[in-house]
Amino acid sequence: MRILYAVHGYKPAYRVGGPILSVSSIAEFLVRRGHNITVFTSNSNLDQDLDVPLDQPVMVEGVEVWYFRRREILQEALPFMPYLSKSMGFLYAPRMRAELDRVVPAMDLVHTHMPYVYPSLAAGRAALRHGKALFYHQRGVYDPARLRFRGLKKRAYIVGLERPIMRRATTLIALTEAEVASYRALGVDTPARIIPNGIAVDQYRTVPRADVCARWGIPPAAFVILFLSRVHPIKGAEKLLEAFLRIHREFPSSHLVLAGPDEWGLERAFRDRAAAEGLGNRVTFPGMVAGEEKLDLLARANLFCLPSDAEGFSMAVLEALASGTAVLLSPGCHFPEVVGAAAGWVVDPDPAPLSEGLRIALADPGRTRLMGEQAREFVERDYSWERVTDQMVDAYQEGLDRVRRRAAG
Repeated sequence: MRILYAVHGYKPAYRVGGPILSVSSIAEFLVRRGHNITVFTSNSNLDQDLDVPLDQPVMVEGVEVWYFRRREILQEALPFMPYLSKSMGFLYAPRMRAELDRVVPAMDLVHTHMPYVYPSLAAGRAALRHGKALFYHQRGVYDPARLRFRGLKKRAYIVGLERPIMRRATTLIALTEAEVASYRALGVDTPARIIPNGIAVDQYRTVPRADVCARWGIPPAAFVILFLSRVHPIKGAEKLLEAFLRIHREFPSSHLVLAGPDEWGLERAFRDRAAAEGLGNRVTFPGMVAGEEKLDLLARANLFCLPSDAEGFSMAVLEALASGTAVLLSPGCHFPEVVGAAAGWVVDPDPAPLSEGLRIALADPGRTRLMGEQAREFVERDYSWERVTDQMVDAYQEGLDRVRRRAAG
């Protein structure tokens, strides 16, 4: 199949978050199956621009990627508005539409991977304009908790621009049952398929390099609680810090690591809060981590915690599980399967229940370690990219067959 992917960012745009890993991974696995994948994306790396060739094809691990120069017209016109500076932006790319009209007619299908941004909007409209099958991925952004955050702007955008495309799409792709429900809550009854993210377990280590603790000032014998995500209000880092402050005296060997890009400028207040409690040496802020450093932190952690209000299907959670690390999640992570697999806990993300979850994990480190071992086996069995690729190919073939039957009938 000849497939066009449209997404807000593509590797090495790792500051953007989990979708960069999941989209690039499925693209590469499809290429290995003999499919031709072309990616249209922006040069965004969240609050930075990628240093890549622009407005031309680049081969990235067998995938043809077009990085288009973005222009943020509102941010350029209103640089004094902090609201806009904290947004990833619309990612308008002036040269993208013309290239889409040249490329899309040769494609079998178009798959858009994130609402609210120009690459997905332009590619979705191009697919409809040229009569191509369209697969539409929301990646958790229509979760009710996310729609409450800047809700008026989002709902206006959905009604005016996204919902008409969703209703005409061939298939909606959902990461979880909760995403199917969120599509239906928007008044969209297009056929949907549930396909989770996957993980390549062999790319993750369970034993970190020897210097990981010295690198970050973590005591060698510490019980490490790791948050690894964008430091964004919806992700729950502040709630985790408050929960840690409630239990730290009971567990003097506990150490909290809050890692991730600080796109909202929250880290300074977190540092001040920890210092006020005399915990400046027990809370570490590594900032954005990637590559070997990320692998080491995931492997060194005794517990991974993501008390997010809303996730699609977090790649960071899968990475922690693949690293042999037990997890403490919120219901908003939509991953109750970790409980059945004895790989972690799910608790409400407010400080009181969250602190109780931390207390349970810290009180029995042997059990927590065993859960980490079971976690790796769990994701290797149920969330391999080979299995996910099978599901994606089946969804594409079913959608294309439906389009052909409709055209013939």
